[in-house]
Amino acid sequence: MTRRFRSLIWATLASCWLLGVATDCSRGAHGYYGTTRPKHGPDEIWTNLSTEPEYIDPGKCSDSAGGFVIVNLFAGLVQPHPVTLAPMPDLAERWTVSPDGRRYEFHLRASTWSDGVALTAHDFEYSWKRVLDPATASKYATFLYPLRYAEMFQRRAILVRGASETDAPALRARVETLSPIEALTPAPELGGMFVLLGGDEEGRAARRAQVIHALDGLTLGASQLHAAQTDASVVGVHAVSDDTLVVELETPVPYFLYLLSYYTAMPVPRHVIERLAAAGENTDLWTRPDHIVTNGAYMLHEWKFRQYAWLHKNPSYWDAARVRVPRIRLAMVDSYNTTLNLYEAGELDSIGPNASLPAEFMDALSRYRDFRRAPALVTYFYWFNTHVAPVNDARVRRALSLAVDRQSIVEHITRSGQIPTADLVPDQVGGYRGPHSPLFDPEAARALLREAGYGPGHPFPELTLTYNTSEGHKQIAEAVQQMWKTNLGVDVTLENQEWKVYLKTMQTGAFQLARMGWVGDYPDPNTFLELLTAHNGNNHSGWHDAHYDELLKQANASVDAAKRMVMLREVERYMLAALPVLPMYVYTRSELVKPYLMGHALNYENRYLCKYWWIDRRWYDGVPSTRMPDGFPPEPARASAEERH
Repeated sequence: MTRRFRSLIWATLASCWLLGVATDCSRGAHGYYGTTRPKHGPDEIWTNLSTEPEYIDPGKCSDSAGGFVIVNLFAGLVQPHPVTLAPMPDLAERWTVSPDGRRYEFHLRASTWSDGVALTAHDFEYSWKRVLDPATASKYATFLYPLRYAEMFQRRAILVRGASETDAPALRARVETLSPIEALTPAPELGGMFVLLGGDEEGRAARRAQVIHALDGLTLGASQLHAAQTDASVVGVHAVSDDTLVVELETPVPYFLYLLSYYTAMPVPRHVIERLAAAGENTDLWTRPDHIVTNGAYMLHEWKFRQYAWLHKNPSYWDAARVRVPRIRLAMVDSYNTTLNLYEAGELDSIGPNASLPAEFMDALSRYRDFRRAPALVTYFYWFNTHVAPVNDARVRRALSLAVDRQSIVEHITRSGQIPTADLVPDQVGGYRGPHSPLFDPEAARALLREAGYGPGHPFPELTLTYNTSEGHKQIAEAVQQMWKTNLGVDVTLENQEWKVYLKTMQTGAFQLARMGWVGDYPDPNTFLELLTAHNGNNHSGWHDAHYDELLKQANASVDAAKRMVMLREVERYMLAALPVLPMYVYTRSELVKPYLMGHALNYENRYLCKYWWIDRRWYDGVPSTRMPDGFPPEPARASAEERH
C-alpha cells in the first residue's frame, strides 16, 4: 500500500470521526470494522509485528516483538495451549516427575532442524547452558535459576572441592583476606562448597583469580582443597541420551512446565553457531535469513529491516500437518493510527501482538463485531533509575507515585478496562492477593517532598521521562507530566525513542524515569517479583537489595502453596517500601481480528501461535451465517499434565 493511499484512508476516517458518525463510517458487512473479504489468498495471513525486534535468538531475546517471532520459528519441550496456556507436549512427547518434584525426565520425539540435522536432547542442554553462560549476556539468565547450581555457574562462583560446612569459618577467614564474600553455599553432592564473592563488580574477576590461586592446593584441616571457577558441567540439565533429557531443580517449582513453554527454554542450532565460530564469523549472525535454521512451525524466509518479514511453513516440523497456512507476513508499523487504517483496508488481518488500538477511538471501536478484549497478565509501570538524583531518594519516588491519579488515566486515556494499581503483581495470579498500595494521595505526596528537603528555598529539579515511540505511551506520559506539575509543582521533560535505541538506553541506565510494561512469563507472582532481584538482566532500576533476594528465595522454597502466597505478598510489600518502580495499571488486551481469521485466540500472556491460524474461505464469497470452530486442541488435564507415560 502506498503512503498516499494510507494517508487518504486516514483522512477519510478522521473526517468521519470529526462529523461524529464514526460508528457508521467504516462499518463493514454486518457491523464489522472495514472490509471482511480477505485481500490475499487463503495460503497466507497478514499481521503486524509493530517494531523491529532487538533479537530473534531465544537465548538473547527479552522483548515481545522478538518473542512473537521466536515462538513461531522454534519449538520447545512443551508448548502452551493457545487459549489457556496450560503446558502441552511439543518436542517432549512424555515426561515423568520425581515424588519430591525436583527431578524431571523428558523423552523427546524424533525431530530435525529445518536443514535436516537431527535435533537431540544435547541441543537443549547446550542451549540452556548457553543462556546461563555469562559470555552470552542473556537478560533472561535468571529465568533458568531454578536449575540446580545454575546461579553458581552464571554468577561465576568459585567451587572449592574438599571443603565442608565444618570448614566454612576457616574458609571464610582465608577468602576475606583477599575479597569480600557474598555467600558460602554447601555443595555436598560435589564434595565441596561454593564461594560467591561480594564487593564491587569492578575488579571482581581479578579478585576471583587471586582467591582461586590462594585456595587451590591449600590444606585445610585434613583436606586438600581444589578451587576453580564453576563450569557448566554442574548445572542440573543433562542429556543422558539423544532422546532423554534429565533436569534437576534446586527446589520444587510449581510453574516449571510453564517456564519450559517460554522462548528462553527453546533450543538453538548448535551446529550452525559452531560453524560460524569455526569460520571466524560473528556468531550473532546465525539468526540472519542466510544462516538461520529452525525447528518450529515456520522458517524465516525474508526480513526487510523495519519494513516486513515473511515466515514460511517448515516442512520438517514434527507437527507440520497441523500448520494450515503456508505463509505469514509480518509488517513493522509502530503507529497505532496507521495500523488501524491498514486493518480497515484489509492490509492486515489482525492489528498484531504488539500494537494497541488508539485510545481516543476505543469506545466506538468496541461496538464492532471484530473487536475483542481479554484480561492480560501485564503491568504498566515506570522504572526509576535509583542511582540518579533526585529519584535516588525513596521519599521522592513515593511522592511521585502518590501524585499520579491512576484512576483518571484508565478512565480518560487508556479507556479499555485496565485496572489501576500501585502494586507490581496483578491480583489473583495463582491465587495471589497483593498489598493494595494507595493509588492517589497528593497531600501525602507533597509531605514526602517536604520531608526530602524540597520547598521554596530548595526547588525540585526538572525530571526527564523517557518512553518508546507510541501514541499511547505519549498520551500517558503527557498526563503524568501534568499531574506532577499540578500536584507537586514538578516540571518534566518528555523524551521518546525508537524501540532499539530505547532498549539500549534501558541497558546502559541513561535515564531518570522510563516506561515499561512487563508481561508475566508464567502464571505465578514470581514472574514479576523476580524482575527486581539483583542479578536479573531485565532489572533496569539499579535497585539491589540482598534481603529482598533472600526473602524471595525463602518464599519460593516453601512447599505450602497458601503460605508461599502470604510470604510473596510480604516480599512485594518490602520492595514497594523502596519503590524502584512506579506501577500504574494492569492491562487488558483489546484487538481487532478479521472474522475470517480462525484459530486466533486472545490469552492472558498475549501469546500467539500461528500454527493454529487459518482462513475461513467462505468469507471470499460473502458473510457466512455461522462461525466455524477454531479447531483448538483439547486442554490437557491439570492433574495428569506431569504424569504422561
